[in-house]
Amino acid sequence: MEDEFLNKKIDEVLQSTDGIKRAAPRPFLFTRLEARMQNERNVWNKLTSFVARPVVAFACICFVLIINAMVILLSNPSGNSLAPQGSELATADEYSQVSYNLYDFENSKP
Repeated sequence: MEDEFLNKKIDEVLQSTDGIKRAAPRPFLFTRLEARMQNERNVWNKLTSFVARPVVAFACICFVLIINAMVILLSNPSGNSLAPQGSELATADEYSQVSYNLYDFENSKP
């Protein structure tokens, strides 16, 4: 009885492959793939894919940081980076500003 059941299952499994057909791609698949590959040859796509690489991005960041450090260090060779020179001192008159408030109700007439 068990042998009959086992043989029946084996036959069912073997017969399940009878209706199998060969796999075929959808129509125009090759044309779509070629069009996508042609789009990837665009100059901007190449440039962005090159810049998006981690090594290139890290190198660009390091380059910018080195340039900034050089500008800061070489901008004032005397060492007094925050001390103003004698001719650059501003007088109090240059910074005096008159501010009138609209809500100030002082009588301006004597």
